[in-house]
Amino acid sequence: MFVDQSGLRSRLLRRFGWPVSVVGAILAAAMGGSLIGMQSDAPAMGIPPKPSYLPAGGPLSPSWR
Repeated sequence: MFVDQSGLRSRLLRRFGWPVSVVGAILAAAMGGSLIGMQSDAPAMGIPPKPSYLPAGGPLSPSWR
């Protein structure tokens, strides 16, 4: 079994591990913040209000009348 006596592998992994973990923490915080601050209704997806009147023949009348 290979054992790294100098500790180079450990330092190399630590050197690349810190920036990767910081970026991951920032992304997790951004994702959590977006879920907490989410609006319940999307403004771009507005549903038009229902009309308060019904057409003369009713909603299910045939169109040939």
